[in-house]
Amino acid sequence: MSASEGGGGSTYGRSLDPLYRRLPHGPHHLGHKQVITNQRARLYGAMVEAVAASGYEGASVRQVVALAGVSRRSFYELFANKQECFLATFDVIAARGLSAVRRAYRDSEGDLEDRLAAGFQAFAEGAQSNWKEARLTIVEAQTVVPAGLERLLAAAGRYERMLFSSFALTPEASPLPMPVVRGIVGGLQAAMSTCLREGQASELPTVAEEMLRWTLSFQPTDTSAAKLIATRVLQRMPEDSASRHGSDEVSVAAQEDRERLLHHALRLALIDDYKELSAPQIAEEADVPIDRFFELFADKNACFLAALDTLGNELLDLAADPGLLHGDWPRAVRRVIRELMLYLGRRPLSTQTIAAGAFAAGPQAAQRMRDIGRSLTTLLVEGAPHPAESAIALEGIRGAIGHTIRGQVASGEIDRLPAQSDYLAYVVLAPFIGANAAAEIVTEDQPQQPQPERR
Repeated sequence: MSASEGGGGSTYGRSLDPLYRRLPHGPHHLGHKQVITNQRARLYGAMVEAVAASGYEGASVRQVVALAGVSRRSFYELFANKQECFLATFDVIAARGLSAVRRAYRDSEGDLEDRLAAGFQAFAEGAQSNWKEARLTIVEAQTVVPAGLERLLAAAGRYERMLFSSFALTPEASPLPMPVVRGIVGGLQAAMSTCLREGQASELPTVAEEMLRWTLSFQPTDTSAAKLIATRVLQRMPEDSASRHGSDEVSVAAQEDRERLLHHALRLALIDDYKELSAPQIAEEADVPIDRFFELFADKNACFLAALDTLGNELLDLAADPGLLHGDWPRAVRRVIRELMLYLGRRPLSTQTIAAGAFAAGPQAAQRMRDIGRSLTTLLVEGAPHPAESAIALEGIRGAIGHTIRGQVASGEIDRLPAQSDYLAYVVLAPFIGANAAAEIVTEDQPQQPQPERR
């Protein structure tokens, strides 16, 4: 999910026509608080339009104040900078959207499926009628690292709690553990983000139907299976068995110039503003001559993308388990997810790059990370014995894994990622083999069988 799911340069051209008339100078009937409220509303609307036209990075305070019909001085009396105005706009839109979903869910008559369907329909209709607002909160917020990602995680958390309560408090439903609910919401977010990023407004009603199928596919019909996944998995954390890979820091010390440059490109992107990062800075940090840097890479972007490719290849290598195609697919999925989480749990640099660093480095890096996620997800599910119950399953699984990783990074618990592995395995398996069968697989004692040799 992405550092520039939005656009590039401005599409407004030379003239910026305001969306609103300026308030008249001199005496008028509005009090001071009303003036402030009016100006805030105008700036929120202008921020939505500016970001829709130019993306967050391309939008400027000049655009926003011109569109709002508000003076630059008034803007800075209300907000410290563009980011603060963007985040305030996000908060207003996100709160309104959540209220609409809650209202539709609460007012719907019928069973849990009917209420969830009403909530998803309200969500989709809101996104369809306010496309630019939805894009700002779901797509463009991912480009504002770290503050926008933090807001997005907080908003997702509110939906997670709502969904968790829906399953826990509905008599005909089975409670699901929060890590599974978090994976479900991450998948929903990824599916909606893809739809908004690709401009598929007409597809939103269909997406809402698939979001419902995706969510219901995780409901066990067997109460014993529901209890198992809610308790037994929660109590067990996979042991951190020896891996053939060393930690990021250990491996860097023994690598050649190229690997040191890749490592420091990722590290510096996390601690500095990527736009200000330079090739000489990367070379200096890696203790590599600048001439050598340019022998290996054309510029800092090429270096960073190569670092992402290396990380992606390592993850795909971990997932290259023959059992995914020619063996016991469900248990191979569980085994691979466990190895991936063990790997990431011991490599904070790699994990933080997946969660945020790649999305701070521009649209190419964001797209590269999405491509890596899709390749990994495809590898996980191509050996499934049956089609998924929902058409958004592939995107949903990618989103579930990514959202879980971001949550662990945000909470400062990267080393606890292995504890999420069986929950994620359940999220991968349930849409393909059913919730009951998936619960049985992820609650078996490990190891189920000797691990096969890798390709």
